Amino acid sequence: MKRLLGGLLVMIFASVIAQGQGNKIEQEILKLEQQWQDALVNGNAAPLETLYHDALIYTHSNASTDNKATYIAKIKSGATKYVSIKRDDIKVSIFGDTAIVTCHWLVHAQAGGNQIHTDARFIHVYLKQKGGWQMVAHQSTLIAK
Repeated sequence: MKRLLGGLLVMIFASVIAQGQGNKIEQEILKLEQQWQDALVNGNAAPLETLYHDALIYTHSNASTDNKATYIAKIKSGATKYVSIKRDDIKVSIFGDTAIVTCHWLVHAQAGGNQIHTDARFIHVYLKQKGGWQMVAHQSTLIAK
């Protein structure tokens, strides 16, 4: 009986520690998500240089794609300007060294001389490496009207 109780206590303790670590990572990812949003709305490409992984695949809601260099170049040049971003229904899931963020967002931007108003859901994939967490993928999908 003592062994059973001891084993149960160890399992509960391990679960509490794992939950605490998950919450810490989730908060870290949410902080990166806010830095990403702030960088886009402020037209500040510098934070994106470290936030984005070199192998980034950025798929827009119109199915066009960018890599890290082409996307950051659009932000730096002003070819793409984010006027506002509103996000809700943000969920973070952690799988070892991978984090997945899903979210609903409303975007008002200017690109190629056009006003863009997007109501979509996105998924972000983050990978943890020696330098910390970096975004490796962004995929946005329009919400059907």
